[in-house]
Amino acid sequence: MKNAPLTLDFGTVRLPVSADGLLHAASALNQLGVTEDRHTATCAALELDLETRDYGAGAEAALSIPDFTRLAFTLETPQARRWRKRAQDLLTRALQGDVRLSAQIAERNPDPEARRWLASRLESTHARRELMSTVARHGGAGPVYGQLGSISNRSVLGTNSAAIRRERGVKQTRDGLSSTELLRLAYLDTATTRAIQERGAHGNAAILKLHEYVARRERLGWETPLPTQAS
Repeated sequence: MKNAPLTLDFGTVRLPVSADGLLHAASALNQLGVTEDRHTATCAALELDLETRDYGAGAEAALSIPDFTRLAFTLETPQARRWRKRAQDLLTRALQGDVRLSAQIAERNPDPEARRWLASRLESTHARRELMSTVARHGGAGPVYGQLGSISNRSVLGTNSAAIRRERGVKQTRDGLSSTELLRLAYLDTATTRAIQERGAHGNAAILKLHEYVARRERLGWETPLPTQAS
């Protein structure tokens, strides 16, 4: 029994795609308005290095998505111009922070761990903003914001942001964190926010002392092994 063919869906467009993300070249070129007799010449003119994949009928030419994008911005066919218009609309939505676009992208990703990571990243970002807002209302100022982050990073990650960015090859610290690390940071920020509000902490020193306490409790809880079930 054959598996259902994989497709990349973009609006009403459906393009066959391999398990490792390469497009069926003939279908992709047709979508861009390149007639079948011009496929080879078009790829040669742009020095595209095509691979082959099996889309159900044996080995066929395969095109990477970056090369498809390059073709869409290079060719002067009506179809390619329509793809450029779509790209313009997507860029506008991205710059406007359209969360529906983010949802569509996440849902298109076949990796469940990647979707979990995104949910954790959003939770972490929201928790950090809530903490920063609470700190400002409770008299926090100046270096306290960076110091709070340093305490969290040392507690959860065991190092500082600069080291994480260097070791994991990212420009933004949270881009290099795992789902678990992001959720632990979100918990720390949320717990500190609540503690500041409930205890009425005011000023940098009181806020930092409270955050240190919360971080220490979270770390101890994380490091303490769960009890084994009695036999």
